[in-house]
Order: sequence, then C-alpha cells, then structure tokens
Amino acid sequence: MEHPRYVAKWHGNPPLEKFPAKPFGNNRFTDPEDKTDFSTLDPYRARKKAVELARAKNNEWLPAGTSAEYHNARTKIYAEKGILAGSFIEGDKDPAVVSEIQPALDVLGDVADLLSIQDTVFRFRYHGQIKNKRGMAAWTETLIRDCGVDCTGVIFETGTRKRDPYYDNSLSETWHGPY
Repeated sequence: MEHPRYVAKWHGNPPLEKFPAKPFGNNRFTDPEDKTDFSTLDPYRARKKAVELARAKNNEWLPAGTSAEYHNARTKIYAEKGILAGSFIEGDKDPAVVSEIQPALDVLGDVADLLSIQDTVFRFRYHGQIKNKRGMAAWTETLIRDCGVDCTGVIFETGTRKRDPYYDNSLSETWHGPY
C-alpha cells in the first residue's frame, strides 16, 4: 500500500536513553553526616523515602524555608493590590442575594463555604475532593441560577491544596505530610 507524501515514514522506535549516573554527593544543602544513604535501602523503601523527602517542606534537597519563600513571592502581589482571588479572605456578601441562594447553600452543605459575591461571580472555599472541583463548580453555578439569581461564574478556592492525599498511592501507605 502506498502512503501519501505528507505522511511521515516510520523508522522504528528510537533507542531507549537513560539519564547518566550522578554521584550521591551532588547535594549542596545537606551536611554529609545528615545525608540519607539510599544505597542501603531496598528499591521500594528508597522510593518511599525519596517521595517523602521530596514532598516535605524542610527536605534535604532544599534549604529550610525555600518553598514558603517561593509561595509568598508569588502571592505577595495579590495582597498588595487587594485581590481576593486565590485566598480565603472573605469579601463583600449582599445579604439579600445570600438569602436568595440559601437553598443552593443548603444543598452544598459543608462542602463549600461562601466567601464573597462580586457582581455575578461567587467565590467559595471548597473542602471536597480536588478531582470533583470543576464539576462541583459547574453544578453550583446551575444551583444558583435555579434560585433565580444571575450567575456568570463560580470560583472554588482550595488554597495551596492541589491534590487529594487519599489518592496519592494506596490507602494503606498514604503520606500525609505538609504540602
């Protein structure tokens, strides 16, 4: 069978390439006596320890406070300008609108707390699973419209929480460290 000229020819799979071996002592931030010796651990335990160290705020790969400094530098502009998006700071809520959307708030229950209402945009603090965040926001928008209130957007704030800790690995060996 002839192939058209605009279709690329198949030359087979590229050869597998591996990263070059690096020395364990390539760490500038940890004192040699505090260093974790991964060569003494079996592969399973070494991986678990590496994941734990990588997710910790004060791990041996970064100096203390680096993660917090990075986050503060990225969010400082919002505090300076008084922008509420991306924070849990409560804003203005019109009591009349809150009473109108009370049936929707009753349906949401403890999953979402109303933070502010800006024109027709509603901000909530979301406590549910991250995997359901987008669908819950769409459903909340529908609930608010069903109450007879004009709604152009719903924002669910989760802070620095970006993933569900119960779905990291398995239920028996979930690491519940700082994010």
